[in-house]
Amino acid sequence: MTTTPGEPRTALVTGASSGIGRATAQFLVDRGHSVVGTSRNPDKIPDADRVEGVRYRALDLRDAASIDGFAGALAAEDVHVDILVNNAGESQSGPLEDLPLGALERLFQVNVLGPVHLTQLLIPAMRARGYGRVVMVGSMLASFPLAYRSSYVASKAALVGLTRSLAVSLGPAGVTVNALSPGAILTEREVEILGDDPHAAIVAAQAVPRRLVPEDLLTAVRFLVADGSAAMTGQVVEVGAGLVLG
Repeated sequence: MTTTPGEPRTALVTGASSGIGRATAQFLVDRGHSVVGTSRNPDKIPDADRVEGVRYRALDLRDAASIDGFAGALAAEDVHVDILVNNAGESQSGPLEDLPLGALERLFQVNVLGPVHLTQLLIPAMRARGYGRVVMVGSMLASFPLAYRSSYVASKAALVGLTRSLAVSLGPAGVTVNALSPGAILTEREVEILGDDPHAAIVAAQAVPRRLVPEDLLTAVRFLVADGSAAMTGQVVEVGAGLVLG
């Protein structure tokens, strides 16, 4: 089975209930894609945070059985994912020596092992259809690290390695794999962990000194998932208002 250029696509966005994931899901729906959005507890998503047209499904990246069940349900319903946005993730801050092993394991399960497992299960259908767009949502911290974020930085750096290796493996099948690398996106979760002051310092170091919001990423998303981006793969697209230049 193959796909036809320009035909409607089916997109899967993990962590679609808030922040970057919600903005991405809204963006893809607005452009006519059929979108499945995941959340650990979709029934608890407030009505104000729901995107009309998104089919919300439960998925817990901490749980291999949840990932297997989710992928199995998609296959049983004959849902073929053309666009996969691995967005869901955990953030963590603090001296590495102070972080409990359980917290580190949880972080890497959600940020690395979960996306690897989910992608692993969806790749065969993409190969069979001769088309796929995979976008890993990383972080500019993977190449521009801050103090006391070592575990988080390591997890996002792992996604970069995964992106580049998969791009080589899947290119012959018509599947591209790229990473979107946001700068200091002001989400509720980041403010909860870091507070407001670190964001102010990062903004001051940017070439364009203004606060970034999830919507700032959407032009890059549009390109990375487009049919016309077939020649771009294995790349890390940084959207950080020139942070590394500051």
